[in-house]
Amino acid sequence: MTKMSDLLDELSDEVGTILASDFTVTAKSTNTVPHSSDSAITFPNLDAKTQACKLIDTCVLYIDIRRSTELSISHKPQTVAKLYSAFVRAMTKCARHYGGHVRGIIGDRVMVIFDCDDCFGAAANCAVLMNSTAKYVINKHFTRNDVQCGIGIDTGKMLVTKTG
Repeated sequence: MTKMSDLLDELSDEVGTILASDFTVTAKSTNTVPHSSDSAITFPNLDAKTQACKLIDTCVLYIDIRRSTELSISHKPQTVAKLYSAFVRAMTKCARHYGGHVRGIIGDRVMVIFDCDDCFGAAANCAVLMNSTAKYVINKHFTRNDVQCGIGIDTGKMLVTKTG
């Protein structure tokens, strides 16, 4: 195991390199949501002191289950696992229906990013479909509680980068 002082020295060197004025970050504009395998997006290269990113003007949609902590306390883990799996699978299909790109899933939260062209309409229509799916499809099968969602949509420039 690394000594704490050695770790702190290493962290200080890396942070200093990245935040130094000679570390160059390039950001290329795009109209489509990049994939993590896009070679034009790189991790920080500490030796070359460079990093490449993309910039997209887009809409981002977040959806999650309201009171999911209460649900996980009041139900068996197997039941919660089934609900989360059904929810994430359904929301992902809704996102794809409107051309959305799922770029983050944590527990019951799904993050969807849309290509520039009609991102506003696609995000709004997707939100309506997701809410209706939760209300009329998931609740039809998950009869132990009423599943309600929180949905948020934000718009603006998003920097797409690899950080860690």
